[in-house]
Amino acid sequence: MRKLAVLAAAIAALAWTAAAEAKLTAVEQKWATPMITVWNQQNLALHVVLQAASAKNALVYGTPNNKKLTIVLNTFVVCGPAIKKAGAPPSPRLQTFATALGTACTNDTAGARDFAKTVGAVRKGKRAQAQTLLKQGVARFKLGTVALTKAYRSLVAIGGKNVFTA
Repeated sequence: MRKLAVLAAAIAALAWTAAAEAKLTAVEQKWATPMITVWNQQNLALHVVLQAASAKNALVYGTPNNKKLTIVLNTFVVCGPAIKKAGAPPSPRLQTFATALGTACTNDTAGARDFAKTVGAVRKGKRAQAQTLLKQGVARFKLGTVALTKAYRSLVAIGGKNVFTA
């Protein structure tokens, strides 16, 4: 029994050491670098989108604050083509990261579209519809945040912490 406990402790120590020393291969690093750019852009936009939407007249088409909001929302829309351009991950261990980043992009793009539709509803004077769309967009951004966190944690778990700049 004692030998079994020592053996289990030794295996756990080796596994912990291997995980602590894990790094991305050169091929994985090359694929991950543009994906980290997408991750950083999504993360930054998620941190400012609600503030941008809450600014005075941000939901009124053509105002200076609306233009600022539009720039933030565009960040969410361009993630899909960037992810598609990178293609499939070069190794199975990057699949969780790729899937989570894709999920974040999908939800964030949907949230951005909801916010854009909100601007249209405000322009048409449809207050109830605007409120519904705004709530829907916020919910999508929350889902995007959860997925982005999952992507980060999955990449860090396999040794990708050094590729993050944010």
